[in-house]
Amino acid sequence: MTVSTLAAHVLLIAEDRKAGEIYRRVLEFVGYEVTQAINLDDGLDSLPDADLIVLCNRAALAYRGQADQVIRVPEGTAPDVVVTEVYRRLAPRRGFSSVTG
Repeated sequence: MTVSTLAAHVLLIAEDRKAGEIYRRVLEFVGYEVTQAINLDDGLDSLPDADLIVLCNRAALAYRGQADQVIRVPEGTAPDVVVTEVYRRLAPRRGFSSVTG
């Protein structure tokens, strides 16, 4: 049996690696698939089709895109606040499918 996840993809851009790591772990814990990057260029190159983009600190000010779903996170935001804001915009889409081979 093959199991695949249908988790929503979140692109997390945080220059502060420690804060980004905390946010990434908490978002993954509640069911999101998270790609973490330290700047906009690397992040958008690594996951151009993200369901949601979370911008932390200075990245929140630098991103000018308006078409994408974006959450801007000020410095010092608690992880539970980030999860709440992400969940309000995009549920984790938990679900599994099985394929027999």
